[in-house]
Amino acid sequence: MKHRLQFFAFLTLTVMLFATSCQKNETLSGPLPKVHIIATGGTIAGASTDIGYDAGKVSIETILQAVPELKQYAELDYEQFCNIGSQDMNDSIWLSLAKRVNQVLESGKYDAILITHGTDVMEETAFFLNLTIHDPKPVILVGAMRPADAEDADGPYNLLTAVKAIVRPEAVGREVMCCLGGKIYEAGAAFKNDTHSIDALSATSVDWYLPHNANTGFYTDNLEELPEVGIVYCYGSNSTVALEAFINAGYKGIVLAGVGDGNLNQETLDLAAQAVKNGVMIVRSSRIPFGGVYTEGGEVDDEKLGFIASGSLSPQKSRILLMLALTVTQDIDTIRSYFQNGVYR
Repeated sequence: MKHRLQFFAFLTLTVMLFATSCQKNETLSGPLPKVHIIATGGTIAGASTDIGYDAGKVSIETILQAVPELKQYAELDYEQFCNIGSQDMNDSIWLSLAKRVNQVLESGKYDAILITHGTDVMEETAFFLNLTIHDPKPVILVGAMRPADAEDADGPYNLLTAVKAIVRPEAVGREVMCCLGGKIYEAGAAFKNDTHSIDALSATSVDWYLPHNANTGFYTDNLEELPEVGIVYCYGSNSTVALEAFINAGYKGIVLAGVGDGNLNQETLDLAAQAVKNGVMIVRSSRIPFGGVYTEGGEVDDEKLGFIASGSLSPQKSRILLMLALTVTQDIDTIRSYFQNGVYR
């Protein structure tokens, strides 16, 4: 536990220093960096309605017109990749987005990529991209909690913060980043911790740090689909109906968002253990955002039952890592090593 707490302190410090550096040395010398913007929608592209707003309604061209200061820091071009609320992000879009980001970076024309994105699953998209992008140039996702036409819209400030961040030399070689509330977080640690606050992202402790490059992650550009992996949320007196449904549907992997230290009631434990014997990969995680789930010192014998402990990864990030891992191996020891140490080639 001690080493995990120490790494959290180090990560927090680097995030703070990185964010602070974005506020200083406002002008850059030499030619402006080239940044390609990939717009996917979200609240940052939202339009107000009678009851609230609709995400993914405003074009990236209109959004950028509201932030003319961006041109002081980078030479920008853009594309409207899609325009959806991030609740509608799916595996297919993730695969296409990762392929597009790799294409743009491989072209050698750009110094960084900025992706406008909804906040609901921003942490998931960032984590997926971090495991599937193979160029160390900066990639950052930018969101907002208020629609583009709101009087107090936060999107413009976040865009400006993000551009200032990714054009700085220290942005190279980091994990995929997220920007919200004028702050920068990296993919492994980022999570949404509030449903309404403009400062809705935060960071958890992490077991490993994996900047995207040619020696890390998974190659997915030629994949048409990903293995089916589901998440089962556990709670007091939970039934096994959801777990049974995933098993009967032929899912290749299941993440159990257990209670406390990834604990499971006996009925769920027994069914999950049987699923392992039938070839389903089971990851044991927790619905608790801090602390992580580990085989050492816990109540569940993962080695005996054939489970994989998620470590510091949340259920949603565990799903992404397991899904990608199953594209290359069925070996439980190899997949366990991914959860314990990251994915190195």
